[in-house]
Amino acid sequence: MGGAVVLNPESPFCGRMREGLGQGRAEAEKAWFWEDVLVMETNSRDFEQRVLKASGNAEVVVGLLRASPLVREVYYPLGAPTQAGYDEFKREGGGYGYMLSVKFWERERAVAFYDALDVAKGPSLGTNFTLCCAYTLLAHYKELEWAAEYGVVEDLVRVSVGLEERGWLESRVLKALKAAEAVDVRDGSA
Repeated sequence: MGGAVVLNPESPFCGRMREGLGQGRAEAEKAWFWEDVLVMETNSRDFEQRVLKASGNAEVVVGLLRASPLVREVYYPLGAPTQAGYDEFKREGGGYGYMLSVKFWERERAVAFYDALDVAKGPSLGTNFTLCCAYTLLAHYKELEWAAEYGVVEDLVRVSVGLEERGWLESRVLKALKAAEAVDVRDGSA
């Protein structure tokens, strides 16, 4: 994993940003391994195209989830009450990103969906492949009551949609929804 910050030399904040980024860091922390730099540069070449494809894939997944009566809410800018705010700042031809969160009507269905969604599971989101995590449990495990006060339910499912073929993604989401539908919410069994 790696990352980079690119400063705009034309920005009036460039000097302050450069100074702030360098403060409190040992010289060894400022150094990059040269092969990492080459990989980062190579991976940045088609970044825009990858983000647009992942964003388009996310729109397909969002459509499937919003069409399901099992799903209470899908948090994603397109079609949300806050879409106008995104549209105001979104680049022309850009998408709405590839990150979404899903809230089901019943906890048992959320668990079944998560378990049946045949994609990589883990906390590191934003890869080229689709990842899914139990967001609230990972991010707020020791403060679940506090998170709930703000509407962040314990069984929130977060998905970072990747670059897979759309048919592949659709089949996995539909299979997971079918597994969620098979759950008897009276006792939590399938």
